[in-house]
Amino acid sequence: MFTRSSVASFAGLVVLVSSLSVATGVSASASPAGTVARTAAGTVVRTQTASAARVAGQPPRNYVVPSGARFAFPNRSKSERLAIRLSVLYTVQSTWGGVLDRYKLPLASNGRIRMATWSFKDMGIARALVAAKNRGVSVQVVAAQGRNEENKPWRYLKRHLGQRYYKPGVAGSSERISFARECRGACRGRGGTPHAKFFLFDNVGADHSRNIVMQSSMNLTSFGYTGQWNFAQVVRSPYVYDRFMRIYREMRLNTPNSAPYRVYPVGDVTSIFFPFPTATASTDPVMQMLDQVSCTGVPGGSGRTRIRIINYSIYDTRGTWIAKKLRSLWEAGCDIKVIYSLTTRPVLAILRNGSGRGAIPVKQSVILNGAGEIVKYNHSKYMTIAGHYGDNPNAFMTLSGSSNWSNVGLSSDEQMMQIGGYGTGRAYLLNFDKTWAQNTSRAPTFAPVAEQRGLPSEQPAFGRGELKHMNAYGD
Repeated sequence: MFTRSSVASFAGLVVLVSSLSVATGVSASASPAGTVARTAAGTVVRTQTASAARVAGQPPRNYVVPSGARFAFPNRSKSERLAIRLSVLYTVQSTWGGVLDRYKLPLASNGRIRMATWSFKDMGIARALVAAKNRGVSVQVVAAQGRNEENKPWRYLKRHLGQRYYKPGVAGSSERISFARECRGACRGRGGTPHAKFFLFDNVGADHSRNIVMQSSMNLTSFGYTGQWNFAQVVRSPYVYDRFMRIYREMRLNTPNSAPYRVYPVGDVTSIFFPFPTATASTDPVMQMLDQVSCTGVPGGSGRTRIRIINYSIYDTRGTWIAKKLRSLWEAGCDIKVIYSLTTRPVLAILRNGSGRGAIPVKQSVILNGAGEIVKYNHSKYMTIAGHYGDNPNAFMTLSGSSNWSNVGLSSDEQMMQIGGYGTGRAYLLNFDKTWAQNTSRAPTFAPVAEQRGLPSEQPAFGRGELKHMNAYGD
């Protein structure tokens, strides 16, 4: 019988017996005839049947998340509530591990999981990440320090993954070690917070899928699927994955970067990373997209460009300049609808101004308890433009990400992804229409804006009144 140490002594030669599970140190793929494994030395070995043996590091599940968008609803079926959470969990459970080297680090060929989140409070995902680490996956998670100090799942993760981002004396160990690390303030900037939510996977499922990027508005918390509307966008691209990895390597250092704002375009996808504290109305990527819009000249239908927006919060200087731009596009003939959870009087007064074409259609997407406090709310952040964009009169452009449309969204670690194409645009438009039609999405009253219930004049009074259970970032 070959032990793991005897396998190493024969320079990676592996003999698989149909009733045994033996380590190969690299990926393996399942086929009807059995499991094929290639060792680091290039030796190919096959089991007798697919179920007869398990390769070291073989994940307990075989799932590869499909590319495209998915949306979670806290007020609908179980499958709709868990649409994003299960995509994350199942992908973690489907990532390949393998044997460790003499430093007890995963081999470079083993699978990798990289996660950035603001809040981590999901014990199921925490246990799945620790199990992945134990089967030889390199697992790295970065989250906010202050937000997670009392979260038991986060403390569990730190205890079982460790917190050092490298192993002293081992070159390249930062790429293979596992950890759960915290940022005090933005990881790559001064001030703010690590508010980005993206999950990177490599070596997943029976076909060993690579370069999977999932960016989302959902934090890794139970409230993320029981109390919030959220979205997630999955892209499988080596270029996009590489750019997210570049940012992740900077985040895990928890050191301010001299030029943290990055824009990486490739094909129909542009990845955008904050902090961008010096942003202005002309350099804000939201505004730059809106500046490309012409409101008429669209073939078919009404001939007007449609703009559909869902954002958790729209306020502050940033919210005001976006609202003014939307107002100008509305007056120019664009078909605009906006869903929010939290805004302020100055922003809503611009959007609902009765002059010209009248008020822009807006709705608040929240659920209140008996005391009138918001206890569930829309936490998505996206904008879809369908119509005349740049030189294309029939374009579909979507901007999705983690950034709220407020000043704090500029100073924090955030990510946005601009995606062109009908398929992506249609998915978000359908989600918008579904959300707009729900009875939990309600138009503001037509009382004077300054008299509307609970509406703050400038800065929201988080933690009090209607906003007792809300904060600047969402949970």
